[in-house]
Amino acid sequence: MDPLTHAVAGVAISQFVPAPSRGWAALAGIFFAILPDLDYVMIFSSRLAYLKHHRGLTHSLAAMVFFVFLFAGLGRLLGGPRWFRPLVIIGFLVLGSHLLLDWTTSYGTQLLLPFSRAKLSLDWVFIIDPYLTGLLLVAAIAVYWSPGWGRTLGAACLALAGMYILLCGFYQQQALNLARQVYKPQAEAGATLAALPQPLSPRRWLLVAATPGEVRQAFVELPSWPLGKNMATPPEIRLQPVSQGRFQAPPAAFRPPDALEVYLWQAAPSPTLALSPEIQGVLATYMEFSRFPLLVANDQHFNGKTLTWLDLRFSLPGRRIPFVLQVQMDQGGRLTAWHIGGGVLPSPKSSLRPG
Repeated sequence: MDPLTHAVAGVAISQFVPAPSRGWAALAGIFFAILPDLDYVMIFSSRLAYLKHHRGLTHSLAAMVFFVFLFAGLGRLLGGPRWFRPLVIIGFLVLGSHLLLDWTTSYGTQLLLPFSRAKLSLDWVFIIDPYLTGLLLVAAIAVYWSPGWGRTLGAACLALAGMYILLCGFYQQQALNLARQVYKPQAEAGATLAALPQPLSPRRWLLVAATPGEVRQAFVELPSWPLGKNMATPPEIRLQPVSQGRFQAPPAAFRPPDALEVYLWQAAPSPTLALSPEIQGVLATYMEFSRFPLLVANDQHFNGKTLTWLDLRFSLPGRRIPFVLQVQMDQGGRLTAWHIGGGVLPSPKSSLRPG
């Protein structure tokens, strides 16, 4: 979830905790709300370090307990014993809200570190949701500026925010049930299915079926009420091979369940060369981060190859896919350059051909 959503949630929650100063309590709420995202600084080390560590240890339940008592103890030293209990309560509530909000998205949060590196995600809410942020913002403003009627409005907005998240969870289950119907042959063959949230509406979803060599996608807008009939098999559109270009999702429309189109991504040929340990290290970190990775391009040039992987979890119709891994290697399979992001590596000055 984005920092603004976390921050306004922290302010709103802090104002329901009795504290010596409402202003300092609000600042404590903001501090605890953004504290787990300090791991964002890893991006200044390298993009690879960011993918490996973001939503890692600082987002774990163990770190939450550590942070609460560390900064509550610091608050006691600076403000006196009267601040210890309020900071403990604010810390647990606000940090808990941060972990909960991140858990509802599709990015994956390592809540159980250091005991497990599993990335947990409910797939309920898109990572930026203006409706949820708006409700929390109104709650924060109301409860801070008016400790009387504002508390009532703030509590109502917090309750509505919780109900909205549950509504998204309800629609996610409807979308997942639809995915099981649409991708029944693939599911019976062992494909991984998912229904991932899309922006601006809790009824818009990306339906995914993934196998090691293929990923299928369909963009759906669900009806307001649960589906009541079996769906016909939708037409399948095979996407053209990708080569040294803008890597973006198909320019699809969000269709009703009975008018879906399925887009098929197929893996490019695997490299015949053995990958060097450096390339294997970069690829291992990317694969640990990715949920639906696919090798989409294997381009050969005069002095080596360029390999491109996408994580198709982050697909919006017609938009550039953000987490692209490109690796350039020489004729002996040794790493010459790599890049992770929405852009592409500069091509060697020669014509490219699939290889």
